[in-house]
Amino acid sequence: MTSAMQADVPPLAQARRSLVQSGRCWVLAGVREAEALRLSRRLGVSPATARVLAARARGGDPAKLLENDLEAIGSPFALAGVERAIERIRRALDRRERIFLHGDFDVDGLTSTALLYKALRRLGAAPGQLKVEIEDRERGHGLNPDVVRHVVEGGFRLLITADCGISDVECIEALRRHGVDVIVTDHHQPPEALPPACAIVNPKQEGCRYPNPELAAVGVAFQTVAALFERLGPGREAAYEYLDLVLLGTVGDLVPLVREGRVENRVLVKAGLELLAQGGGTLGLRVLLEKLSLDPKRLTAGELSYIVIPKLNAANRVGDPRVAFLLLTTEDPRKADYWASILIDYNTDRQLIQGELRAQAEAQLREQVDLEREKIIILSGRGWNPGIIGLVASDLVEKYYRPTILIAEGEGLARGSGRSIVEFNLIEGLARHKELFERYGGHPMAAGFSMRPERIPELRERLRAYAQDVLAGFEGPTLLIDAELRPEEVSLALYEELGRLGPFGVGNPAPRFLLKGAWVCEARAVGSGGKHLKLRLKAGDRVLEAIGFDLGPHWVEVYRAGRVDLVCKLDRDSWNGRTRVRLELLDVLEPSSGASDAE
Repeated sequence: MTSAMQADVPPLAQARRSLVQSGRCWVLAGVREAEALRLSRRLGVSPATARVLAARARGGDPAKLLENDLEAIGSPFALAGVERAIERIRRALDRRERIFLHGDFDVDGLTSTALLYKALRRLGAAPGQLKVEIEDRERGHGLNPDVVRHVVEGGFRLLITADCGISDVECIEALRRHGVDVIVTDHHQPPEALPPACAIVNPKQEGCRYPNPELAAVGVAFQTVAALFERLGPGREAAYEYLDLVLLGTVGDLVPLVREGRVENRVLVKAGLELLAQGGGTLGLRVLLEKLSLDPKRLTAGELSYIVIPKLNAANRVGDPRVAFLLLTTEDPRKADYWASILIDYNTDRQLIQGELRAQAEAQLREQVDLEREKIIILSGRGWNPGIIGLVASDLVEKYYRPTILIAEGEGLARGSGRSIVEFNLIEGLARHKELFERYGGHPMAAGFSMRPERIPELRERLRAYAQDVLAGFEGPTLLIDAELRPEEVSLALYEELGRLGPFGVGNPAPRFLLKGAWVCEARAVGSGGKHLKLRLKAGDRVLEAIGFDLGPHWVEVYRAGRVDLVCKLDRDSWNGRTRVRLELLDVLEPSSGASDAE
């Protein structure tokens, strides 16, 4: 078979095992080279980018993955319930009724509540007309009898939820009996019996024709406000000044930026980053960025995820979540500086507590869990901070790639928080055993619950059996490589062109490439404690540099391998005023036999 004929045959989807990371496998997406070349000419992109687009389109239109215009987002009026919601809000504003805003305590809930508050103030609601209550971890997610009492005793006629409410049937029924209307803005999976709200705005509800069911709660709030502004005067585009809040909540809640060709969440995140880069956005966020030495003009979704959002979430984990809300709504620079400083202090406390709890969890795991046999990790302890257990669960998932649940045992109720892997739907697993819980909720990848402590052993036994069944035969993660990369294609221009597919994050990772048959000229461990791996490679006629974060301990075996295949991303490295492209090493594979699949 000639090279030309081989080029039109997609690579076999055969898993390749990692040379340095036990249990990890990679599969190269099957893209026909002829198809990629046609796409390259049609879209005016390089063949390497075209191969990525073809791999990710999965039968859809690859051009949609390059859309970055706000015109690509759905019409807010396609959201079921939004017409009733804006009519009820209009009536409340006209009659000067008191409005109660109730939001969840995480970043998605905080930004949703802040966005609704700022929009209602812009439409003329007086400060005394609005009451904001941010939930806390002690009372849990959603409405509760205390909220009902506060609303009724305060004489409020309208309650609007943010990032909660869809499952609070009893509380909303109680409010209705007292003559209080409720508008639910939420994005969680609706139950079979919906609450008796006057309006429910949730893209996941049955019969909703909104094209993107994966909106974060802040996306739902944003579209509700966009519809409200269009009907009441400022115009839909006036809602764009809140896109930095949409950015925060969307990235913070880990909703997929791209799914099944839908790019709306990515477009919203990109627009929020551009708003900040242009000097706009919320005063409090800009002050926090300055304190963290982050340049709004160069800010990335990754920096928000790993540096900024943990500061905002620290308020609900070890402090008072109202501090984060106040930061996101104040117009006073001195107050913004004060609230930002408190959040940074909260985060320092959070890091210390998380480190101590992680050490305790690791010790318990070594004593009680057989990782060769168990498919799920379930740990519990007295005195564990309920606000931190979810973070430690994430740490353990990243390290062991097992769905993980940590439970903080209390005197009355135990509170659990779990994180999962793509192969295990966590909320579905909890739902199968819902009779064990007082309350539960969440997503396939993250969920929480409260339960009586004496039922923990039963939960552990039943979930272990359930996970054994669901994950039978599962030995480790299989990850997708978008495309093969030729050595001569590695360039700063390609790195910048691939940026058109960003911002990158959940559901839209930075493109991953397979670089085949590279010779290792130099390998050494660098960084504190030799944590990272630095390579100098000979690939084709090119000499390339690569950095592998957290791969430093494997430098000897990589060097001894001599010739390897690399799984990598393109990265930009700036040093002494010079910018150049380099490879960010994700994994090292034993070299495959035969010619390059992309030749």
